[in-house]
Amino acid sequence: MGFKEAFTRQGDGENLLFDDDAFIYFAISILTLVILPLVYSVIKPLFTTYVLGENKRKLARVPKSGNDQLNLQLAKQELKLKWLTTGYVFKIIILVALLLMLNASIQSLPNAEKIKGFDPYEILEIDPTATEQEIRKAYRKISLKLHPDKNPDDPQANQKFILLTKAYECLTDEDKKSLCMKYGNPDGQQSLSVGIAMPSFLLKKENRAAFLAVIFLLLLVVVPIIVLYELRSIGKYDQNGVMLSNQEKFERGLEENLLIKKGVELSSCSDELCRLRLKSEQQAIDLEKLVNELKEEAELRKIQKFEITEALEQSKKQKNKKRRVTISVAMILIYAHLFGKPIPQSVISLYRSTIKIIPKLVNSMVRLAFEFSMKYKVIQWRQRGRFQTKFMGARCINNILQFSQCIVQGIYETDNPINQIEFFATKAKDYIKKGKMPVFQELVQKQVDQRVLPSWVPEEFKDEIMKEINMFPQLDIKPEVTVDDESIVEQCNEDIFSIKITLTRMNTPEGEDIPFAHSNRFTYVKEEGWHILITFQNEVFYYAFLNGSNREQSTEFKFQPKMYFGDIVEFEFVLFVISDCYRGLDSEIPIKFKAKKASQISRAVEYHKEDQELDKSLPFIQSMLFPMQNKVEDSDSEDEDQSKKDDE
Repeated sequence: MGFKEAFTRQGDGENLLFDDDAFIYFAISILTLVILPLVYSVIKPLFTTYVLGENKRKLARVPKSGNDQLNLQLAKQELKLKWLTTGYVFKIIILVALLLMLNASIQSLPNAEKIKGFDPYEILEIDPTATEQEIRKAYRKISLKLHPDKNPDDPQANQKFILLTKAYECLTDEDKKSLCMKYGNPDGQQSLSVGIAMPSFLLKKENRAAFLAVIFLLLLVVVPIIVLYELRSIGKYDQNGVMLSNQEKFERGLEENLLIKKGVELSSCSDELCRLRLKSEQQAIDLEKLVNELKEEAELRKIQKFEITEALEQSKKQKNKKRRVTISVAMILIYAHLFGKPIPQSVISLYRSTIKIIPKLVNSMVRLAFEFSMKYKVIQWRQRGRFQTKFMGARCINNILQFSQCIVQGIYETDNPINQIEFFATKAKDYIKKGKMPVFQELVQKQVDQRVLPSWVPEEFKDEIMKEINMFPQLDIKPEVTVDDESIVEQCNEDIFSIKITLTRMNTPEGEDIPFAHSNRFTYVKEEGWHILITFQNEVFYYAFLNGSNREQSTEFKFQPKMYFGDIVEFEFVLFVISDCYRGLDSEIPIKFKAKKASQISRAVEYHKEDQELDKSLPFIQSMLFPMQNKVEDSDSEDEDQSKKDDE
């Protein structure tokens, strides 16, 4: 129904009309608002991947070693299809459907002639030069076609007939013709007509049931499902992408003297990894062989209370099959990774996904341990009718990160950190006899021209070893303690102190991005990360995590000593800089400074000239009151003068 159908209302008691043209314009507007952000979300991953080459620049930072290049190829394959997820395909399907709807709406737009206004000649299908007889003849002919009695199935037949009658009256009645020429309506000036931007097919009775069914389906089924899905996803993951349901498990498992095997247990029982299942018999056979190899390796390493061995022994003692202890698939794969065992091809995908997520789990454990160490100091919970407590501090966080380092480098906690270099991990045993292994940290931190390898290392491997050593970070750490007010000479415990920690990767040229973490055993590309811990009297005082591509990174913390430590005036902080991916490169640096009590120093209070002038001036409210007071005094004096004159 177009603009001209507004003339067909038959009185004030009739319901509002459904306007097809208004509905089309409304639909086009809504579809456009929905399509534009949807197009952006579809194009953005393609644009960043193939046009900007953002991922290509990131992956160019991968070190040029054997395992790193393998990880690079796998990462490229994954990133090429990373955007092609189920959600992305669903977006494309919705976008295509909306574009088709938009095209159909545009195609059905009313033409200019339909919305140009009320034209009686067009309605009667005659020329403007038609005679009165031709007008009557045309009216009779069309009225026979449009009469409501002859069109019972057309819900708009009555409106069309009324429109035809008004067009005839406009051309045959001089008064109505003049009103039409003046107001565009044979009835004269009209009040504002209101219609509903809904399609007119809803007026048909046979369409109402289907329409109500669709509305019922959308409002009571589709919308609640979408809302529930979004509510479930909101608050389900933490900032590291780890499920929040792991928090209770981590709280109970974390402890001050955490060992590597405890880290394996916590990781394998997380909600992300405990759901791993074998899908074929070949996987079960390969995993069983791997378990036997791990048992032998644990015996060679003289590991006491090895979880896999204990689980197998308990399972054998248990006659009831339902109560037998099962070994987690993730636990087997993690130990195989730490022991350097070859992974069967049938479970390689499970292995890669397992090792890839562990650094995220570790970061969540560290964040949780820090929060509890700051808030509660001691964790307490009820277990088997008793309350158990334990302390979480810097040592707990440090031990968690030691586990992360072992995972990234693929070495066990008792292994020499020099095994992070491929030659010493795989080939050194064939050449070393009475010699000693070099100290990993000394090799990395020394300048290139000062590095000396043991004499038993063959010459053909030395260049390769030196190149790999340079892939590890040569870190320069600069802690700095300052006071916000630089003019202060004597510092007191009520001043605002700032501790700034700056990390610089010295073996990365200025202006270049630092490479990804180097590892011969990790299963994916990973950013180098550094955990900053500042402790005071063995308690964690400050925590920060630095990672990214910048050669120089820093973190800063401001505090007032009196607020945190009371009347203490001598401060001995300990700065821990702990890597999340390298063994043996952690640093422990003392930070000492003194601050007198506020009562022990006297500071002259100096005022700025502008402040002194402001002190001399009246406050705003008083400045507003004084003029009023002067006016009142003036008026009182005038009244007194006038009264004296009257008395005289």
